[in-house]
Amino acid sequence: GESGGIILPHFEVIDFEEGPENFDALAMGTDFGFNHPHATLLLGYRDGGVYVLSELVAREKDTNEICKLLKTFFSDEHIMWSDSAEPARILALQRAGFKARAVKKEAGSVHAQIDWLKSRPLVVHPSCRHTISELSVWAWKYDAAANTYLDEPVNVFDDAIAALRYGIEGWRRGSEVSFV
Repeated sequence: GESGGIILPHFEVIDFEEGPENFDALAMGTDFGFNHPHATLLLGYRDGGVYVLSELVAREKDTNEICKLLKTFFSDEHIMWSDSAEPARILALQRAGFKARAVKKEAGSVHAQIDWLKSRPLVVHPSCRHTISELSVWAWKYDAAANTYLDEPVNVFDDAIAALRYGIEGWRRGSEVSFV
């Protein structure tokens, strides 16, 4: 298939040991959704690389249902970086026991997250099929008239990608790192 314009083409799908003892730090990222998927990823950081350990992707679930699902899939001991545009949902996650934090959105933050991810190994466990699918097609917008890619991501089919971008926030900024 066409690979031109793919934003993070360097990712690898590798079956690795997922236990927390295999990583220097763990964090979670959450992108809220209802009609489009809600996505939460558990991420590991080791030797400068980012590892996607597991994912939860669900549609048409309210916040209470998502909190219950998250409790069955993930531990609540790691910082969970979330979309700051959803303070009520972040509060619900906190009340459910998660260490939910809002990602600081500012001019250029999406590009800063992309640049940070591009500068290091990105490894995805084969069980994270939704993340793999999104990484395989997440691309820059294309201007057909100019026959060039624009410096703007296509904002479709990017829910796990958003969770990935949010989940690295503590490591990227060098603060609030959750070490194992």
